[in-house]
Amino acid sequence: MKIVIVSDIHANLAALEALPERQYDQLWCIGDLVDYGPNPREVIAWVQANARVVVRGNHDYAAGFKADPQCSAPYRRLAAETLRYTLDVCTENELSYLKNLPVYREIPVGQTNFYLVHATPTDPLFGYCSETSPSWREQARCIDADVLVVGHTHTPFIRKEGNTTILNPGSLGQPKTGRPQACYAIWEDGKASLKEYTYPIEDTIRGIRAMPITPEDQDALIAVLHTGAIPARIANL
Repeated sequence: MKIVIVSDIHANLAALEALPERQYDQLWCIGDLVDYGPNPREVIAWVQANARVVVRGNHDYAAGFKADPQCSAPYRRLAAETLRYTLDVCTENELSYLKNLPVYREIPVGQTNFYLVHATPTDPLFGYCSETSPSWREQARCIDADVLVVGHTHTPFIRKEGNTTILNPGSLGQPKTGRPQACYAIWEDGKASLKEYTYPIEDTIRGIRAMPITPEDQDALIAVLHTGAIPARIANL
């Protein structure tokens, strides 16, 4: 059984369409289909057509319920500006799809039980735990699963907490690894692995330049894509 796991696509269609995996049994999406990027509608359509399992991220929640995605301070303005764009271009059916995504899924695959959630089991949409956070011990204890699959941090990692493997595929559409490569994970025959790849980033940049947001916000979004880091301009706000 080969499962491709993606998360935090953030309307980056160029990165999604360049996903190198073509042969797999299932594809899972761990939330945040929209915001920040230029192609929310196309990403929603791609995920609907290709993903077997999808859970709701905080940006999907924000678009579906017209609410605050509760981003960290450096990203608050960018999230608000691009959420307005998402709401303007998406249809009610597309927003309803985001609104009705489940916040978690429990899935058995053979002898392995998976728990899928965008952020953390105790705070499915907004909880933030970095790879080294001691809070993962509590998170693993409150579920009954062999593998806990999460996203939200945009940084890939695999760590063990007791009998639970915690797997974060990182972000496909807006990685925060210090590199511009898109990130994802594979679960195949009982083994997890982290992958990354180069995609036509200039296509995404052209789309961002066409978005109805300020040039300064466009520059910030493009800098995140190029560097995999928070731009200095917004880090100091």
